[in-house]
Amino acid sequence: MIKIRLQVVVLFSAALVCSAFPGSSQTATTEPATPQAQPATRPQFFAGTVVELDANHIKVTRTLVGRPTESRSFTINASTKMNKTAIKLHNRVTVRYKHVNDGDVALEIQPRPVITVAPKS
Repeated sequence: MIKIRLQVVVLFSAALVCSAFPGSSQTATTEPATPQAQPATRPQFFAGTVVELDANHIKVTRTLVGRPTESRSFTINASTKMNKTAIKLHNRVTVRYKHVNDGDVALEIQPRPVITVAPKS
């Protein structure tokens, strides 16, 4: 109870201080708003099983419970980081990609560990 009252007093005091200094409060100004620069598109991730693979592209598919199967194709270029010997058909991978006008470009392809089930004795 005392903690809540203290928070109310602090917030009220802060409001009084802000209203005492007219330059610090947020009021309408006559200056035109400057447009914010569009943030650069951040890399995204897609994890699944490799269904197609060649030197220029990779196609990965995934199935989530309660959702339809989803597939994505990614372009592979010289700057794509990947271990070519570890990435094969039907292996699980995670693709870090960036969406560009021409489609999705793979920035990095990481193989996921193979899950094996030990037989019960």
